[in-house]
Amino acid sequence: MAFSFIQITDHHLRESEMDPVHGMMTTHTLRAVLRHIGRHAAAQADFIVSMGDFVDPPSEAAYRAVMGRLGIRSGGAPAPGPLTITVEGLRDFPIYFMPGNHDDRDAFFRCLFPATAAMPLMNIRFEVQGVQFICLDWGVDAASVAYDETFAFLTDALQTDLASVILTHHQVAPVGVRWLDAFIAPGLARFWEIVRGKQVIGVLAGHVHLSHEQLVQGIPVLTLRSTAFQFARSDEPAITIQPPHYRFVTIHNGVLTSRVFEVPL
Repeated sequence: MAFSFIQITDHHLRESEMDPVHGMMTTHTLRAVLRHIGRHAAAQADFIVSMGDFVDPPSEAAYRAVMGRLGIRSGGAPAPGPLTITVEGLRDFPIYFMPGNHDDRDAFFRCLFPATAAMPLMNIRFEVQGVQFICLDWGVDAASVAYDETFAFLTDALQTDLASVILTHHQVAPVGVRWLDAFIAPGLARFWEIVRGKQVIGVLAGHVHLSHEQLVQGIPVLTLRSTAFQFARSDEPAITIQPPHYRFVTIHNGVLTSRVFEVPL
């Protein structure tokens, strides 16, 4: 059993594509990433996972404008999808969506997933070729919040023999940048207690706007640069001029491996 998918994250799209964020035209940079995916990776991948902060600031008008520009169709699919995207060489390509801290949950569900009732925390799971994907939501603040609801959902989801991949917008382990690591809720240590000894083969996150790889309890824990602007590896908040990344992930016989692609702008 083997399949592959692509992780992208932190798009920070505006209602107007001419409205910059930290000096970046985020629609332009995302389209460059999707064009690179279409040319170099889509033929070998089964779907894309978008890991949150889709629009910024969030509004129903912004979601609908962005969906129109990117050719995203909901098709009535329940959250987290797949929806389909048709843009930059991708045609009706499956894509799953998670919300980030910048996403308004009501507008997110109303526009992307009208068939799913809005929920304050999108704790949802789905299965692909015998692998369980667990989407965890730590809230709408820059710092994660250790919700009992999220821990209870994770505990229940891991009562299975299926290999599991955890998808989370907020990071769940330090990346070595003081101000970013301060966003980890102290109570999040419970997360690692719950996953210990379970069939978790990888944890993918966004939020930190930098690509980082480490093993925690033998589990690959992977973060990724934004498709928009990047944070510097400095103790104080700073934006750095670096190109975006996307991650090509393969699962083969219960083992997760990945490769990061850099997209020239």
